[in-house]
Amino acid sequence: MADVAVKQILMVAGSGLFELELRYFQNEKSIDYNERCCSGKADTLGRCIGTCKTRFRACLKHYQATIDTTSPCTFGDVITPVLEGTALNFTAITGTPEGFVNPLRFPFEFHWPPGKIYVK
Repeated sequence: MADVAVKQILMVAGSGLFELELRYFQNEKSIDYNERCCSGKADTLGRCIGTCKTRFRACLKHYQATIDTTSPCTFGDVITPVLEGTALNFTAITGTPEGFVNPLRFPFEFHWPPGKIYVK
């Protein structure tokens, strides 16, 4: 009969920081996420006129071959304040709205529950 040693591990933990830097964004059609004109106005050809109030939501989750937008963000999410404009060049922005930080930061920590390791 083989001898089996059992070791108890109390906790394994790790931490890190994921950063997402925004550089450029352009909403050429001036439409919102429902594909409607942001300003509610269109010209005679049906093209949207006016600017949009833009904000971003970044969701950090585990790998998915097909992205499921209804499942929770495994490692958290970041929502920016509203930014004015349909074309944004983040590399040239000098004054930023209160609460806006670029790059977007996702600090995370991993904890694995206690377990046993069986060693032969």
